[in-house]
Amino acid sequence: MSKTHLSAPEFDLLIESCQRHSAVSNTSNIEAMLSIFETMCALEELGDDEIRSIWFCLNRGSIAQFGDYDDYFESGEVENYQEFEDYWLEYYPDEKKWYSFTVSRYQEGIYFYINSKLTLECKTNNSNSDEDELFQNQLIAALKEIAEDSIAQIRKDVKAYNKFVEEQLPYKKRVGRILRKDYWAIFPEIQKEFSDSITPEILATLEAVKNQARSESINYLPKISSGDFFRFCEIAYDANNYFKEETRNLSPKEKYRAMADGRDCDLTSINEASHDDFAKWYSTAMNCGGHPWEICRGGNSTHISLFVGKTDKGWYLRLAGSSIVRVLETIKMAVALYRQNIPFILHHAEEIYKIATGTDYIGIVPENVTPRYCHSYFPDEDEIIDFMNLWEEKQEQVIKKAFWCPMDEVKLK
Repeated sequence: MSKTHLSAPEFDLLIESCQRHSAVSNTSNIEAMLSIFETMCALEELGDDEIRSIWFCLNRGSIAQFGDYDDYFESGEVENYQEFEDYWLEYYPDEKKWYSFTVSRYQEGIYFYINSKLTLECKTNNSNSDEDELFQNQLIAALKEIAEDSIAQIRKDVKAYNKFVEEQLPYKKRVGRILRKDYWAIFPEIQKEFSDSITPEILATLEAVKNQARSESINYLPKISSGDFFRFCEIAYDANNYFKEETRNLSPKEKYRAMADGRDCDLTSINEASHDDFAKWYSTAMNCGGHPWEICRGGNSTHISLFVGKTDKGWYLRLAGSSIVRVLETIKMAVALYRQNIPFILHHAEEIYKIATGTDYIGIVPENVTPRYCHSYFPDEDEIIDFMNLWEEKQEQVIKKAFWCPMDEVKLK
């Protein structure tokens, strides 16, 4: 337990306020931040920019420290005291809440991060309001106590500190991985979604797609038109039955317009039958900054793309869509294209095949990390492309089946 009079809810209020206005300009606060940074310099650096980190925990405190019941009742957020208590325990289910505190220095600036989010920074030309300074004063004073107390504990017995963190840090703050089959055994309803969609025949074809991607043994096309591309898109769309009775008779280009991102760099404006027009468009207009290959629009990680590529061997396609929320659609597209003898390579084919068979690992990342683009948390050989946070539902079962990465130990200089 770190030394501070603040409870976790009180500390969180300061964090949220300071993260909205992180720039520190008050001279005494800047001096205090520099003092905290120097205290943390007792530890070895972690990577660049003089990064140093510690873990600490605070008491949940009393319900009165969480909030005032009358305020919650009058605002309509709760209807009775039991709801207020449930609300408190939903936010603070454990008696202690853990935090990571990281400091760094880059050029002339000092930066403080709490739970990996920038919370305070002192640089030249900072400005803020009196209210900002009030919250900053309180948070910096608390962090000074926490840093000094934690570094004193580490100096006294660094092994004991590391052991305490390793044993006590909640799993929702950690990095791990779980075999998908084990995850499915805990959540059979998720497995059912896959087993209902992926027949043995589809799985056999997907394996052929995987082998094709590995060897790149495809029959390249000598030429291609935009009409050909729209036809390939239609094969992918129809494999997922996107178009019902009233829209089934749309042309391939109309289906593309209905499903794609829309920023097509004028791909839909060129002559559909002309191979020369497509080749010219490909060499000039394709890089307009749009998304012509995004055939199923979505977010940064949840769209599906069908790229057109060209080598000295000819033209080919590359299908990409490995997000767990779209992977079943991508699998159906890949199988349909393969059965139509369309030359394509499936991006992340090995990983997608493992997802379909439940033989891949799902990466578990800390609760403060959005589970997207988290590849850097895991070695390349794990081939993890799907990530999750550890949620409350059946948490203990997931914890027992998962493999957990050892914590990075703090070291004294």
